[in-house]
Amino acid sequence: MAKRRHHKGTLRRVEEVRELTKQHFEPGNQARCYKAVWRRWVNPRFPMCYRTYLNYLSIAPEPPATEPKEKQPGLFDAIEESQAD
Repeated sequence: MAKRRHHKGTLRRVEEVRELTKQHFEPGNQARCYKAVWRRWVNPRFPMCYRTYLNYLSIAPEPPATEPKEKQPGLFDAIEESQAD
């Protein structure tokens, strides 16, 4: 299965949801489990079902964009250079 690309707005929303979860989630504390965090802080701000919330937590962050190092030589670059000489 190919990697799925997400829209910029979705990725921004995922980051905000992760920040809210990071602030309020405590492992082992049932009052601050994922479902409680979703119900109290995430769902009022970003209305979504619980399954979508869990999917957002599993989306891998997008790697930073890298600039191309050099232009890759084309198939006919050598022929064009030899004809120019």
